[in-house]
Amino acid sequence: MELGLFPHSRSMNSESALEEERRLCYVGMTRARKRLILTWARYRRRFGGGEQERSTPSWFLSEVPAELIVDLGQRDEPGEVNLTSERHDVRQVAKRSTFTGKTYNSVENISQFFGARGMPFNAANKQVATPQRPPVAAKPLPPPAQPVRRGARTGMTVEHPKYGTGMVVRREGEGEDAKITVNFPRYGLKKLIEKYAGLKRS
Repeated sequence: MELGLFPHSRSMNSESALEEERRLCYVGMTRARKRLILTWARYRRRFGGGEQERSTPSWFLSEVPAELIVDLGQRDEPGEVNLTSERHDVRQVAKRSTFTGKTYNSVENISQFFGARGMPFNAANKQVATPQRPPVAAKPLPPPAQPVRRGARTGMTVEHPKYGTGMVVRREGEGEDAKITVNFPRYGLKKLIEKYAGLKRS
């Protein structure tokens, strides 16, 4: 009673075929006279060989009323490690990730590789040139770091080419996009973008 066997894998995607297998299951169960034993294997080798694959119990088992069932099988306890399952899973992962194709690790193999593609290869006439590295040019030293110039701060006296001397009363933001508000005695409050203002500190 395993998925893929009963119901068969070809019936699992068709409602009518699945219903027919369900009817066959019921007919078979009602033919039992005294005792009916339904089984499923945790692992099964399919198609005559290969690695064991984990099996899934048939959907039909869940449709049998619970009061009619006496469970004779041993189930995995929650949290228990099933070593057979672990071994199977590890083998499957290794099988998928291991390269099993042909490798070319000798001169004869390489010659066969090129010969099969119509390209002659004679190792005796091939001089393997060791690639010469071009001389490494000395990297120019980075220019000395410019001293970090801090922006004008509130209370600082600055000089503008047009408005003359004034006092910074407000600063908004940092970096190149900072805006400052300066109080010039003859022109009043002016809001300037600091990097374009051309201010000098007094």
